[in-house]
Amino acid sequence: MNRIYEIHRYRGSEFQYIVARTNKHSEDYVKADIEKMNALLSPEMQAEGIRYVFALGTVDSINKKTGDRAKKKKEAMQPQTLPIS
Repeated sequence: MNRIYEIHRYRGSEFQYIVARTNKHSEDYVKADIEKMNALLSPEMQAEGIRYVFALGTVDSINKKTGDRAKKKKEAMQPQTLPIS
C-alpha cells in the first residue's frame, strides 16, 4: 500500500480539515513545507491555536474521498422533480 502524506490544520486540539495530500513528494519535503507554513502564521492565528500538522494517509482514504465527491456531484446533477398538485 502506498504512503500518502497529508497536512492537517488544527485549531487548538480540534482537527479542522486536510490542507494538502500527496504521494509525489518525500516525507522530509512535506515536513519542511509544514515548518514553513507554521512560520508564516500571524501572531493572531498563533494565539487562536492554529497550526499545521504532518499526518500519514492511505490510498484507500483518497479513493473514498474521491468516490464521495463523485457521488455528491452526481446527485447534484440529477434533475429534481416536484410533485404536481
